[in-house]
Amino acid sequence: MSGRKRKQKSRSFSATAPAPIVNIAEKRAKREALQPNRKPSIFIAVPTVTGKIHFTIAVMMAQSMASSMLKECPFRFGIHIEAGKRPADYARNCIVRTFLNDTDADWLMMVDDDQAVPQNFWKLCTVNDADVVSAVTPVWVGNMKPESMLRVNHYGVDDKGQCYNLPFPDDSVKAPYRVPVVGTGCLAIRRRVFAPPPHGLGPIPFHFTYQEDRKVMGGEDINFGVDANKAGFVIAVHPEVRFDHVKEIPLMQVDNYYQARHKMEIEGRKTTDEERLSIG
Repeated sequence: MSGRKRKQKSRSFSATAPAPIVNIAEKRAKREALQPNRKPSIFIAVPTVTGKIHFTIAVMMAQSMASSMLKECPFRFGIHIEAGKRPADYARNCIVRTFLNDTDADWLMMVDDDQAVPQNFWKLCTVNDADVVSAVTPVWVGNMKPESMLRVNHYGVDDKGQCYNLPFPDDSVKAPYRVPVVGTGCLAIRRRVFAPPPHGLGPIPFHFTYQEDRKVMGGEDINFGVDANKAGFVIAVHPEVRFDHVKEIPLMQVDNYYQARHKMEIEGRKTTDEERLSIG
């Protein structure tokens, strides 16, 4: 019996979707497990085609597992790497399936393999009254106007239903705040988000959408955020948790960006929502 692997039973879902809460900052420091007398738990998972991950992800995983059993650590952790799966929506859905079937964790924290992880990553799971919580993660969109190539992975929605990147939060902003849609990079997602429809998004929540010529219209990350919003889940950003995004970028693009931003500063101009429209 001692050599036999013990499989944990998956957690049952609540019967109803959570009601949106307007003031998400009020209870942000509370951490309550779904089961009494038990630490809340975080399942950290990384989708990667190549199997290579940024070294800070390895550090995060090592520190998490080393800290998990300490009395003073507010969480217990599990870790998982989903290697060799493509496309991205399939890899993410495989992670969700593992999370639901093989763990009883309260939170799924999904971290892309090219993210540089800060020490306070766990704070995403301290926003007590939100269901999906994103870190601040920069993204680079190279086929747009130079001044709008550097963006953040949070989105508003215009009157046409189009998503556009929101501005970076100011450094003075410390409290978590609500947004309509978030992308990936790093997301903390409560277990109840994956409850079967109509109470949740179900076990296959990530998907691409396409135009008639099969060009991508919406990425799997934005579609997840849109669907979570429509289902009534509370989506938030924790501005104190700032990841970095390690990308290969042509240096001429970087120069074009800085030249364009310098010109904007001289003119006293800022990018518009239209200039920050998200495209497939």
